[in-house]
Amino acid sequence: MEFRSIITNQLLLRKVEQTDAPFVLEGLSNDVLTKYMLIQYYSLEEVQKQMDYYANHYTNKTGFYWLIETLDTGKNVGVIGVNNISSTHQKAEIGFWILPKYWQQGYTAEAAKAVLQFAFNELQLNRIEATVETENIASIATINKLGFKHEGTFEAIRNKQWKLYRLNDVCNIEKKLPQKFIAVLQIQLGCFVFLLQSPFYE
Repeated sequence: MEFRSIITNQLLLRKVEQTDAPFVLEGLSNDVLTKYMLIQYYSLEEVQKQMDYYANHYTNKTGFYWLIETLDTGKNVGVIGVNNISSTHQKAEIGFWILPKYWQQGYTAEAAKAVLQFAFNELQLNRIEATVETENIASIATINKLGFKHEGTFEAIRNKQWKLYRLNDVCNIEKKLPQKFIAVLQIQLGCFVFLLQSPFYE
């Protein structure tokens, strides 16, 4: 289970490094971005907690996080990753954030599909979890584009409701492919959980 960079049509997904702390701070100090998140940081000293979080996952092989760059301009647009990897249960959680100025440009879905391919094909996971706050309409829309349906709603966390979604049918793929590969996507921004059949990402 080794980390690697990923290249898509528009994006380079590379390892989050300590030198990326100013960019991570730019994102996680943005009140629009963090409205539906459980973390906010407003100084380099504070955001070091998040940098340590990313680094500890790499070290312990419990997760991988990629910084998302555009191929054409080299601009940093966000971070995406899988965490809480369980080889025993072949599952993990996925989380991501994108700077608001880069919303609605297709970067989230493009990066997520690439990370899902990595998780299913290289990490050999069968299930990926995702949580999205019920009021986070933008993230819900992204989840729907990735092909997920509601699985359940959690009890209130910090006075907010979180939903769980599941997908049993992606483009009628269940009629053609085995049912054993089921995945649930977890998004750090909110709380929906969805199920995906991993062959969809092959």
